[in-house]
Amino acid sequence: MFWYIIQRELFEQLSSLRFVLATLLIVFLMVVNAIGHIEEYKTQQTEYRRQVSASSERLQGNSNNLYTLVVRGPGGLNKHPSKLAFCAHGSENHLPTSVLGWSAGWGRDSNIEDSIYKISGLWRLMYNVSPPITARNIFPTFLKIDWTLIISIVLSFAALVFAFDAISGELGHGTLRLTLSNSIARGTLLAGKFLSILISLGVAFLTGVLINLLLLHLSGTLQLDGQEWSRVGGIFVVGLTYLSIFIVLGLFVSSRVNRSTTSLVILLLLWVIWVILIPATLGTILSGLNQPPTIRDYSAKHSAQHKEITERYEARGLYNKAPTRLRPPTPATLLWAKYLNEERQASNRLTKEHLNAQINQIQIAREFNRISPTAIAQYAIESLAGTGFQRHLDFLKKAERYADVFNDFLITADRADPDSPHVPFVREGMSDKPVPFDSIPKFQDRVRLGNAFKGAMLDVMLLVLFFVVLFAMAHVSFQRKEI
Repeated sequence: MFWYIIQRELFEQLSSLRFVLATLLIVFLMVVNAIGHIEEYKTQQTEYRRQVSASSERLQGNSNNLYTLVVRGPGGLNKHPSKLAFCAHGSENHLPTSVLGWSAGWGRDSNIEDSIYKISGLWRLMYNVSPPITARNIFPTFLKIDWTLIISIVLSFAALVFAFDAISGELGHGTLRLTLSNSIARGTLLAGKFLSILISLGVAFLTGVLINLLLLHLSGTLQLDGQEWSRVGGIFVVGLTYLSIFIVLGLFVSSRVNRSTTSLVILLLLWVIWVILIPATLGTILSGLNQPPTIRDYSAKHSAQHKEITERYEARGLYNKAPTRLRPPTPATLLWAKYLNEERQASNRLTKEHLNAQINQIQIAREFNRISPTAIAQYAIESLAGTGFQRHLDFLKKAERYADVFNDFLITADRADPDSPHVPFVREGMSDKPVPFDSIPKFQDRVRLGNAFKGAMLDVMLLVLFFVVLFAMAHVSFQRKEI
């Protein structure tokens, strides 16, 4: 009897006008998405290769002297554009595409012992702190046609259109009483209606997905490996899970009222709140209530910090003696090394504090946004697609780990030179010989399958929780409904 109900309901759904219209709309949007992504991805790839090539050339030019690498660092660390950006754009236009590993941007000519001694700050990671990344400009505006928009807007709306009269409509026509007179359990009927709607919309969604992927493949844009296909499959499953939430929401409201028009009005109101208002406005509101320090505050604090460190070391006699290449190292050489190293570490801490203030602002807004399944689905899809804010955080962590690896390499290369005094990171205390370019560690950026699924796990669990709670509510409501 259960399969008979599914077949009956499924035939009714697939032969309806709303199924045809939903399928045509999804296919149309998928075609538009594929066409728009083809040129965009080619442009992103071209720009990425240009930036990587330029950084590699600068790094090779700096390798003629080890201390040049100590001062100028590895150059630009570039974020690889995601091949799956067509699934979730993730507000990538508002997120930096690189982190600079470059010189400190300060230097000084000091008169020591009647001669000019030139000093320069050591290289450090320099994040894009202006303009700031805020919740105001990275939360969705639904202007980019990608899978996230199609799933969040079109499929959720279609689910309500398919489900709003599933129970109240049959009640009004008198067919519900006739169906239940055949000794069919109400839970069985509810599950049959749910599965028939899910399969119908799943077919429409799958049709659009296959056409989208086919167009991208024929254009030569889409060349995915096994891990990336697994992530595409994960995105499709997330879409179906999100779709299930709105189906059971429609069934719940339809079981609570006796008229289909009332059910439709209530569902439209809930849809606007859940899908449009909360994701688009809550982050903006919280962004205004929790403003991070401005770039002016950051610059003023950085200048004051640099001045305090310099004056403290000046009181210890920093400018009385210049560093030398004598061995064992002189007290002046050791003092200059401590000064340069402390200045860089303090600057790194301050820059990281400012960056973390921006990140915390967005993280708080994202947590509050999770009261909407639309925001949850967006975060899950972005994690799987390798775009969006969570992907950017992963990129920053990779840049920090690479910075540690690069500094360790500099010390190891200096220790390999028997003529060096081995006092990092002062010019006179380190090797001045060339460094083989091939031996220098290079920054590589790639989205790993494990990290992508790990980043999406929490949001997928929340979607499942939404579904379970709403399905239980619909089941209890239908069991208690008077027919």
